[in-house]
Amino acid sequence: MGKFRVSVDIGGTFTDFVYYNTETGKYTTDKILSTPENLSDAVTAGIDRDIGDYTDINFFVHGTTAGINAVLERKGVRVALVTTKGFKDVYKIARGDRLEMYNRFYKKPVPLVKTSDVFEVDERILYDGSVDTELDKESVYEVAEKINKGDYDAVAVVLINAYINPAHELEVEKILKDMIGDKTLSISHKIAREWREYERTSTVVLNSYVAPIVEKYLGTLEKRMAEKGYDDMIYIMQSSGGIMTSKVAKENPILTLLSGPVGGAIGKDSFFDTLGHKNIIGVDMGGTSFDVSMLVNGKADVASETHLEGFPILTPMVNIYTIGAGGGSIAWLEGGGLRVGPKSAGSNPGPACYGKGGNYPTVTDANVVLGRVDPKGFLGGGMTLDKEASIRVVSEIGNKLGLNTFETAEGICTIANSNMADVIRQITVRKGIDPKDFAIVAYGGAGPMHVVFIAEELGVETVIVPILPGTFSAWGMHQCDIRQDAVRTFRAKIDDISMDKANELYGEMECEIREILAQQKVPNEKIRFIRTADMRYVGQDYTLNIEFTSKTFDASTIDELKEGYNDFHYQVYGHNNPVAEVEIVNLRQVGIGLMDRAETDIEVEPASDQPNPKMTSKVVFYGKEQDTNIYDRGNLSYGHTFMGPAIVEELSSTSVIPPGYRVEVDKYHNLVIKKV
Repeated sequence: MGKFRVSVDIGGTFTDFVYYNTETGKYTTDKILSTPENLSDAVTAGIDRDIGDYTDINFFVHGTTAGINAVLERKGVRVALVTTKGFKDVYKIARGDRLEMYNRFYKKPVPLVKTSDVFEVDERILYDGSVDTELDKESVYEVAEKINKGDYDAVAVVLINAYINPAHELEVEKILKDMIGDKTLSISHKIAREWREYERTSTVVLNSYVAPIVEKYLGTLEKRMAEKGYDDMIYIMQSSGGIMTSKVAKENPILTLLSGPVGGAIGKDSFFDTLGHKNIIGVDMGGTSFDVSMLVNGKADVASETHLEGFPILTPMVNIYTIGAGGGSIAWLEGGGLRVGPKSAGSNPGPACYGKGGNYPTVTDANVVLGRVDPKGFLGGGMTLDKEASIRVVSEIGNKLGLNTFETAEGICTIANSNMADVIRQITVRKGIDPKDFAIVAYGGAGPMHVVFIAEELGVETVIVPILPGTFSAWGMHQCDIRQDAVRTFRAKIDDISMDKANELYGEMECEIREILAQQKVPNEKIRFIRTADMRYVGQDYTLNIEFTSKTFDASTIDELKEGYNDFHYQVYGHNNPVAEVEIVNLRQVGIGLMDRAETDIEVEPASDQPNPKMTSKVVFYGKEQDTNIYDRGNLSYGHTFMGPAIVEELSSTSVIPPGYRVEVDKYHNLVIKKV
């Protein structure tokens, strides 16, 4: 049995590794530059360097960007869509709403499937599941022949009302499996078993669009890991915040779209709940993007429907809001004004200071110029930065603005900080939330460098830099359980609901979940279920998801759901109507397969001494150079306190504390930063 639990998170610039040694109870981390040409190259290169012997690994979890990259870059495969006769244009017509109401240049996204690639089969199931027209198998044979003649890599099957009765889809699946060879098949009732035809079609098309790419990537990774001696399961982060085996991920690749950034969101939720923090804004700033997630009243912000690049997705996802603002974000001029991002220098060539040919000023270059990054201590001394290159590229853009180098560098950082603060304002104010009521947790390689300035702009009083901040998303993967979701559309006024039917559907979903978790070797005693319902006032369009605690659906469940819905409606919208009729639209069930977790170090006795800085350096704050203490985080212990200006260095990140702020190290080794 191996001794290492390993998690890997692939980012746009770096691939992060977190290792937990079960014998010593200690975490270690590493970062290496990502390899966009073949993402698994960086994965195996890191493990080769840090462990070497793959038989020493007893658990491996991985966040992959293969699927999301294919969607963002429009580099997915060619998909054939099979649907019911008469419904060929459902996907093209989409919805009549505008996602950006006040953007007069708004255009709907170009569909991922052309109308010429949509094929109809003769069948019809009605809304109640009854069969109006039996499936004409000859029409399926004809479609299969057309698909074989076309250059298709994947097939999406979305028949009308298959969510309520999948009989015809199962027949179509059987025929196509026999006739279209090794093309990937995505069947709607297995991916999104709920109503609303366009949203369901969009979800299944997206699954098909990325499926061969994710399958190929995971297959390559499985093969390489096996060749090197790892013979256990490979777990993959899923967008809902749980993990799944690579086998399940290949069958439902749409569940991996937010596989990378969600690790940090779950790590934040898991770890900080133990500290009593119930309202948390998590900010993850890496080399390419700035991701924001929230913990509200102790619960993760998970949505059952989201949008990606304008396309709706009917699978549970942790709400993560992203903009192009990272350490590699490029500063540029437009109309005589300075702009920052969203274009990024990535890992190749990267910022100018990387010495790989980058010729554009980035946020990282600005921090190097300001003295906030030690060129010789970057990545724990594993990478030396070219400060002169940073000065050169920042000065070039500063000359065009009539600013000196320091003014330009601070301007770049200030603009980036303002962009990031605006994202937080939007996602909090939009939900009726005041960011001042939250603490901000900062992670990612660049997050701790900017978070105090962001908090200052928002008026947030408490900032927390967790353990292993630069690899926190990878650390969060160690805190996850296996997760499987199921849903059934069941529309009924709550006072008229058939409790027998509701219990039947929950029982059906439980069996479905247990079967999939059993494939992942989760024993029954390790399974926990969470039951929820999508609810709305009669006449409304949008729903809220309400959790209930009853093990069976009965009269007490109805009272619990009514109260929960009215309370949550008031929390989200600022009003409710307790006397109005409420209806249920969907029943949902989550199955959690509990995993063993790596322990977190806790110090009991505070240190009796005060920390000594390893050096003092000149760092620019608010327009002038100031003597600044530089601390090594490895030498900080529970109870240590110090004042800004200060910089805390560690292998994976750098924390910047401006003047007027106090830092305290808590018993979990977090840096708690507050304004004095």
